[in-house]
Amino acid sequence: MLNALGSDLFFALRQLRRSPGFAITAMATLALGIGVTTALYSLIDGVLLRPFPLPHPEQLMAIHTLVQEPGGQPSEVNTSWPDFLDWQAQNHTFTAIAAVLSDSRLISRHDGSEGAVLPIHRVSPSYFRVLGVEPFLGRNFEPADEAAGHHVAVISYGFWQRVLGGDPHAVGQVILISSEPYTVIGIMPRGFVEPSGETVEVWPNIALYLEGSDPVAKMRGRSLAEVVGRLKPGENEQQATADLSAIQAGLAQSYREIRSWKAVSVGSKLEDVTASMRPTLLLLMAAVLSVLLIVCSNVAGLILTRAMSRTGEVALRTALGVSAWRVWRQLLTESLLLAAGGGLLGVVLGWALLRLALPWIPEEMPRLDEVGLNFRVLLFTAGISLLCAVFSSLWPAWKLMQVSPMDALREQGHKATSGRRSRRMQNTLVVVQATLGITLLIGSGFLIRGFVNVRNTRTGFEPDHLLNFMLPLTETRYPDQTRPAFYHALITRLAAIPGVESVSGGYPLPLQGAYHEADVEIDGRPNPPDHALSTLVGVAEPGFFETLGVPLVRGRLFTVSDDNRDAPRVVLVNQAFVKKFFPDVDPLGRHIRPDVRELRNQAGSIDPMGDADREIVGVVADMEEDSRINPPEPFVAFPYAQATALMRPTLIVRTAGDPMQQVKAASAAVQSMDPALFLISPRSMEEQLGRASGTQRFETWLIAGFSTIAMFLTGLSLYSMLASMVATRRREIGLRMAIGAARADVVWMVVARAVTLLFAGVIGGSLLAAAILRVVGSQWWSHEMLFGVSWTDPRLIAPMVAVLGAVAVAGCLLPAWQATRIEPAHALRDE
Repeated sequence: MLNALGSDLFFALRQLRRSPGFAITAMATLALGIGVTTALYSLIDGVLLRPFPLPHPEQLMAIHTLVQEPGGQPSEVNTSWPDFLDWQAQNHTFTAIAAVLSDSRLISRHDGSEGAVLPIHRVSPSYFRVLGVEPFLGRNFEPADEAAGHHVAVISYGFWQRVLGGDPHAVGQVILISSEPYTVIGIMPRGFVEPSGETVEVWPNIALYLEGSDPVAKMRGRSLAEVVGRLKPGENEQQATADLSAIQAGLAQSYREIRSWKAVSVGSKLEDVTASMRPTLLLLMAAVLSVLLIVCSNVAGLILTRAMSRTGEVALRTALGVSAWRVWRQLLTESLLLAAGGGLLGVVLGWALLRLALPWIPEEMPRLDEVGLNFRVLLFTAGISLLCAVFSSLWPAWKLMQVSPMDALREQGHKATSGRRSRRMQNTLVVVQATLGITLLIGSGFLIRGFVNVRNTRTGFEPDHLLNFMLPLTETRYPDQTRPAFYHALITRLAAIPGVESVSGGYPLPLQGAYHEADVEIDGRPNPPDHALSTLVGVAEPGFFETLGVPLVRGRLFTVSDDNRDAPRVVLVNQAFVKKFFPDVDPLGRHIRPDVRELRNQAGSIDPMGDADREIVGVVADMEEDSRINPPEPFVAFPYAQATALMRPTLIVRTAGDPMQQVKAASAAVQSMDPALFLISPRSMEEQLGRASGTQRFETWLIAGFSTIAMFLTGLSLYSMLASMVATRRREIGLRMAIGAARADVVWMVVARAVTLLFAGVIGGSLLAAAILRVVGSQWWSHEMLFGVSWTDPRLIAPMVAVLGAVAVAGCLLPAWQATRIEPAHALRDE
């Protein structure tokens, strides 16, 4: 058996050496398909499939409170701290559950040096026990660490090395979190990755939220924390859901403020972290597998053309007693050699594509640090290469074995080929490739149009020439009452920079997606007892809306006199607020009472005037809040000095030229007031707009790239098939021309076959694309992808026709020219 296999291998190598053009073309084609598949699978493996590097990751569950408003669908929200404590004490299905509060804070050494704004997770004492990991230096959190006033933190290995210099005595040292001292009690092992989808380096305890006269963590109705749990062995998601939902139902009956929080959802933590990107990546994988199928069809066509030219050889071997299995094994060996070469080249290409693509992948993609080529990916690539070899050789071998040895030898004696026998298969392969290529082409056309539609939607402000940044003003160094004066002085300095046209501040910015929501009482509008009126809220310095370029619809904007804590309480509202709450009356002069007492600053202080009566003095145009396609929601803006506990402003600078050219000058102005301050995430608003559509842009251009590859391979296959047809029908063409056929007739014979096959591909691809788009269009995650797209849009149809025409011309051009160059006398004499 080994001798036979060795003989097949050496024979296959000799055959490929005799046809280097065929071998190079086939391996290059396979390398292209395997390369893009490997690159995308590396991304999918790192983000979706690879388990968390933690003990028994399948036991880790994400736990959410389900809110059921009257007449609405259940929605998942975070959990209040008191509810979490009740779950922790009463559940029967988890070994432990833990609470996590995500935040970003200024973190530095005890002397204020090495300061940077980093993401942090304030965690309950059970957090690392749930994850199953212990610090390699120091200790884990203990129940006593939850006490108010007890500020301790665990840090990552990277933070220990980078900020604390790898000091072996770092445990017990003090670091500053927003200028508050925290004692380091533990250092996590090198390579520890928590299951959150983001890189976190500092884990303080929860004590800060339990401090003060009215601590936020003790509010039963405040959805504050993400909850993660580890299932007991033998328990499953359904049992855990029923267990916690029974507890929550009892709490909802006991506490009026959570009457709509009646149930709990429990699901895999891995699926919870990757849920937002899963549809996008699976859609891209379906597209790349279509490209791979086109590659296999292309290589199968090449193998078929070459195999049918060897019918005489195969017939002779069959006549001498060689079995069909042996013939197929020989073809499979050749295909395996091609696939091995294509697979090796594909791994290199996949690695290069992945390196090139990583900087363009949107930031919201979780677990990017875990993406890369590894044993799992290489095993996948090997499996794909093997499947390509089998698929590419199976049908050609089967068709080859359908040839009668006697007929093949007789035809071989006449120097004919079995073109008629192979023609149907070649046609089928071309139609399959055209169908898949057209499907991808239509899909990419729809995605590109949807992307363009989103980018062309009205944003409600003027993003060009705008710079924005925040400042790390901690409560310790800049208490609430001092911040308005600081911002006023800084805005004056920034406005004096040459090239700056206007400066202001506010929060949040358009498309920032970080709006706070508050209940509101409105004069003349009853507040339903089971469903309070609510609105989005924010803050603004004088000149904020003018600098953004948001139009004033009626009334007036904020003035310097409004930005004073002792001034009359006033607000601005947007058009969506007026449309919802004052559809038939003039809102100016009306009074509202937004309750923002629960929306407090980082120190947990409460604005005693957080539910004060406020007069509407102006209406501004709607601007996009968190999406460019969702309808705007009601929004209320307070003067910053009248709501300092809500959120500190983001500074915005409108410039005459490139806004990023003013970063250095803005930084100098800030440090002239306080050398310890620095700009947080300075970026242009146009860049921020790009980030808002980053995922859509990523998936659109990837599928557009796949469709380009598919069309190229379809054109290549069409050319190969037509060239083979011209070669095998050389005598027929010569005879036609000898009896009077014009060269135009010969060209039409070639072109007509291409047009017929492409037309079949268009019909099949259109039907397949329609079915896919109907399914995809019904999903919630596709709303932005296919925004404003219609089947009858000529801007979609015309490019498709043009691309198809280009493919047909490219595929037909050389074979048609070769057909017209055939001299009838030479062709007949050769035969």
